[in-house]
Amino acid sequence: MRIVRRNPTVNWNRVWRNLHSSWVSEDRISTWNTVIHDIVPTKERLFTIHLTDTASCRQCGTPDTILHRLTDCDQGTEIWEWTRHQMAMILRVDQRHFPSDWLLTPYFQVRPPQRQRAIMWILAHLVWYRMQGQRRQTLTDYIDYMRRSRWKAYTHTARQEKVGNYLGIL
Repeated sequence: MRIVRRNPTVNWNRVWRNLHSSWVSEDRISTWNTVIHDIVPTKERLFTIHLTDTASCRQCGTPDTILHRLTDCDQGTEIWEWTRHQMAMILRVDQRHFPSDWLLTPYFQVRPPQRQRAIMWILAHLVWYRMQGQRRQTLTDYIDYMRRSRWKAYTHTARQEKVGNYLGIL
């Protein structure tokens, strides 16, 4: 069997450096790692290896991919738009500059390092929250989750060195 390398133009060294320099817990990194490696059992993946009869999402009928689960399905569009807006406020750019593939391959670089870690912190929490598919995920619940997570991060003594005050926007 021949292994085809996916996304050959992505700077994978930058992806791993970003992932492991982010200021999040190991379970968030582990979840994001499974998303990056594309080992989540989506309907599309199961259909490809003939374990299910359809590649369509059970809720909306579109192809069930990882990116679909993160940004489109259920209230994913509203959650992704809110997250993009928050990141745009941190970076002071238009929110259209945030491609959704940053969730699958975070190969970007932002200065200063605290701002980079803050963006990575936000993306890691979004991926972890959206991959927990056992409950109904609303935008309000996601905002509450992000604010609780920010509060926990702000009680940590290394916060100023790691992410500065960038998470205050949440």
